[in-house]
Amino acid sequence: MSKLTAKKVENALPRKKEYKLHDGGGLFLRIRPSGAKSWLFSFSLPNDPRLIRMTLGSLKNISLKEARTKLPELQDQVSQGIDPRYAKAAKQAENTSAITMQKLFNDWIEFVKLAGDITPTWIKRHEDRWRLHLRKKLGNLFAKDVTRAHLASALDAMARKGIKEETRKALTTLNLMLDYGLTRHSIESNPARMLKPKDFAASANRSRERILDLSELRMLWQTLDRTIYLKTKKEYAPAMNSVITTAIKILILTGARRTEVAAMRWCELSIENGTWLLPADRTKNRQAHTIYLSQITINLINDLKKLTGQSEFVFENGKGHIHPDSITSTINRLIKAPNDPKTMKRASTAPLSEMKPFSTHDIRRSAATAWGEYLKVKPHVIEQMLNHQPLNKLVAVYQRATYAEEQKAAWLAWGEMVEYKITRELIRPLFPPAKSLNID
Repeated sequence: MSKLTAKKVENALPRKKEYKLHDGGGLFLRIRPSGAKSWLFSFSLPNDPRLIRMTLGSLKNISLKEARTKLPELQDQVSQGIDPRYAKAAKQAENTSAITMQKLFNDWIEFVKLAGDITPTWIKRHEDRWRLHLRKKLGNLFAKDVTRAHLASALDAMARKGIKEETRKALTTLNLMLDYGLTRHSIESNPARMLKPKDFAASANRSRERILDLSELRMLWQTLDRTIYLKTKKEYAPAMNSVITTAIKILILTGARRTEVAAMRWCELSIENGTWLLPADRTKNRQAHTIYLSQITINLINDLKKLTGQSEFVFENGKGHIHPDSITSTINRLIKAPNDPKTMKRASTAPLSEMKPFSTHDIRRSAATAWGEYLKVKPHVIEQMLNHQPLNKLVAVYQRATYAEEQKAAWLAWGEMVEYKITRELIRPLFPPAKSLNID
């Protein structure tokens, strides 16, 4: 029997009864009395003489060439004892349940919000990273079909922009969401686990080692105590306000994180007991933390009551609490160039231009270092004051001592040292006379 041709298929006319034209290998063209034409595959499974027919599809949707292309896969399934009808149904079910990477990301974000293991700040960073750098290349792909090549392409595009740190963190985002998909059986494996930051020249930066000594902390503090005018466009304006400057001083006195200080609430404070209780949902490790307030810290907070005492937040800006970046930008204005905010290049006009650059987190490190170096506080107590979790998981489970009294003594002693060694000792003038600044 000769094989079918496209012309024979086209010219096959309907008859009173349904009939079939054989193409070979179990492939048939079925012609119904209505004139409808469709493809059939006839087969018998091993050790089963029954003839089974399955419909492959209409001639309108599948050409002769396409029908022949499907034949080898079907024949291979039959040779393995697999009924192609059930294999097709399973494939259709798999495709129906398949989700896109966008859906997977949305489901994962919803899960972490409910779980409460990640702070809202970090959740937003994952969302921003996905929206800005990953969604366009990956969002419409089926999660089950995503390969290392797909992920590498998205991460390479980020690396070419020079945002190495964000590239490294984007790989973390992908790993976390794909691990979630793995546990939910949305994917069979996590291709991101085979990728490393070094593959994209995005290895973690070396840990910062910048520590401000007492003389530098003194210079910073006394700069905060002055009314500084910096040039913005064509006029001079105050570079700081008392809310921001007090927040920076609280960073020095407590060693807390900038996010914790920026969103400090009056209800978290017990001035009578000299404590600041950070709830678990406001700390990085999701562990509630008590910070003991020295007298100088209490005085600074009480001074703010006239300004923000009627609001929810201690460091209120009129719309809520100050943004943590406001603290960072204020410090940048003091150590970098106010005349060129885009490049933020250093200039001699910056009040702290002669000081080695530092970040808000460097202030936290400097406080912790001072506790050990000057006050001789034990390392394990310092770790508690910083609300760090023990690296040894066994210790974390069984060692629950908080050393509250030792922490309290250290913070009070540090407050006294700041008051007498940082706020009161004089240093050389930092600013030229006001007339040289051309302030109107």
